[in-house]
Amino acid sequence: MQNQTIVITGATAGIGRQAALACAGAGANVVACGRRAELGATLLEEIRDNGGQAIFVQADVTQAQAVKALVARACEHYGSLDYAFNNAGLFQREPQLDAYDNNQWYQHLAVGLTGTYLCMKYELQAMLKTQNRVCAIINNASTVAFTGSAASGAGYTAVKHGVLGLTRQAAIEYADRGIRVNAICPGPTLSEATAPLLDADPVKRAAALSVLNPTAQLVQATDIAQTLIFLCSDAAKMINGQALSLDGGQLAKL
Repeated sequence: MQNQTIVITGATAGIGRQAALACAGAGANVVACGRRAELGATLLEEIRDNGGQAIFVQADVTQAQAVKALVARACEHYGSLDYAFNNAGLFQREPQLDAYDNNQWYQHLAVGLTGTYLCMKYELQAMLKTQNRVCAIINNASTVAFTGSAASGAGYTAVKHGVLGLTRQAAIEYADRGIRVNAICPGPTLSEATAPLLDADPVKRAAALSVLNPTAQLVQATDIAQTLIFLCSDAAKMINGQALSLDGGQLAKL
């Protein structure tokens, strides 16, 4: 990824933060986006302390003008846009559909689906101006994009199904124009919500994790970051319109 530019949304924590660090380590010019400026500043400091190149743009992906300005800033600062990782989204334990809060539903759609659509729209416009390069967009979906889930809820599940639809549609529309579009679909990932499992008794921990996937392990943010780098690389030049599951065999088990 040397000297190539990537926009990463939801970059101030979790998967997005690790993706930003990994891409910077691979030589990319990172344009990190998030809503929390203080966390953005901390991320930039760590990237630059390790010799990487990055800028931070505070933006709300639900707002078209903010997303347009984000992509414009990336192109102005680094000259062009080569890659994008549309990672911003929401996840929380949710009630069943009959008790679902309407505002929670609208928020999920705004951030996870409309936000992904807006990012793709303006990223594609910028990438179409890039000459003699193959560009790549990677959307962060989930194994929940293929099935329902007792651990999430209607908003999250519907959004992730929608993200796959956007991914496949764009892959078809831009396949002959030098832009590949794919999705990463992680299974249960190490986070604040799942971290207590690691502190459990080893036997109980293995039993709980094996329900999530046959390897009895949680997906690590570093696993997702390395898959992102692969999908941006020439090694993945024939991968387009795909939903790549990182789940330790979870979906195969189902």
